[in-house]
Amino acid sequence: MNFKKIIIYALLLLVVLTLIAGILGNQTIKSIYGEKTEVVDVSKLSVPIQNIVFNNINVLSLDGNGFLGGRSVFIKEGTIQKIDSIPINEENAKVIDGSGKFLIPGLVDSHVHLFKSPNDLLLYVANGVTHIREMIGEEAHLQWRSEIDNGRIGPDIYIASPRLGSFDAMMGFFMTQTQGYSNITTAEEAKRKVKEYHEQGYDGIKIYSQLSKECYQAVSETTRSLGMDMIGHIPFTIGLSDVWKSNQKEVAHFEEIMNALNREFDYFRNEEAEEFFKFIEEKSDSVAYFLKKNNIAVTSTLWGMNSLYRQKTDLKAILKEVELEYVNPGITEGHSFIPEGGLG
Repeated sequence: MNFKKIIIYALLLLVVLTLIAGILGNQTIKSIYGEKTEVVDVSKLSVPIQNIVFNNINVLSLDGNGFLGGRSVFIKEGTIQKIDSIPINEENAKVIDGSGKFLIPGLVDSHVHLFKSPNDLLLYVANGVTHIREMIGEEAHLQWRSEIDNGRIGPDIYIASPRLGSFDAMMGFFMTQTQGYSNITTAEEAKRKVKEYHEQGYDGIKIYSQLSKECYQAVSETTRSLGMDMIGHIPFTIGLSDVWKSNQKEVAHFEEIMNALNREFDYFRNEEAEEFFKFIEEKSDSVAYFLKKNNIAVTSTLWGMNSLYRQKTDLKAILKEVELEYVNPGITEGHSFIPEGGLG
């Protein structure tokens, strides 16, 4: 066998091994994201809508600073009709004794990832979360929202589009196939993709860290013309001054602002920490001013940031503090494979 054939066979073997690795990796990702988790039969959980009276219950005050005790609440066909300080009597209403219990408005989780398991829809409602914002949307989430609108148990859902990033051909293929990215490398591609997602019913366009400046500006222009939200990360290719001029309406993590300031500082080193902190202090008023002026929200993801160091140094201890019994098994069991860029 000559050297040329050896090279050809070696390349073929490499291609086969790459395909096998890709298939196995994709299956692992599906498991982590809950696609293989058994789905609860929601039909068994359906309950008829009925009128309800809560008597002697603690109701959250309008200013949110405390609870008002001994209140009665009448709910008719899912809508609160009356709140009173004396017992309410209504015919054909189920009466619930609220002694020692508390009634609050539905909670909002502004940054979630449903991924592949519709079981999460039940868990949000069970924990009092009635509105969520899905930050890496896909077609299945649009379907779930439609089903909820037609009676399926679940919270109201704001759905951002799949992540937009700009990669070379090989990395773009990998990120598209395994992580659901939309790989766009030109302004025209960006405009087409935004219009496509708008037509499909996504509420906002999710931009990611690897998006090129050309594509960022095209997404900004197109979402503005469509009256559509542009949300997500601050790409590595742009600065805060570009954000202030764009249609970006939300920064998905507070650390995105810090990363942008770090780039502006030209990346601080350990020996420059104090100088960098001083730079941040000098910039903070300006950043706050432009965020407010341009009506740009910042999702803090506080628990994630507050626990980040401990996750690195004492993961087992911090997991014991979180209720995991009803969480997606793929996530709780973990895996050595972590997608580039994390899950944000």
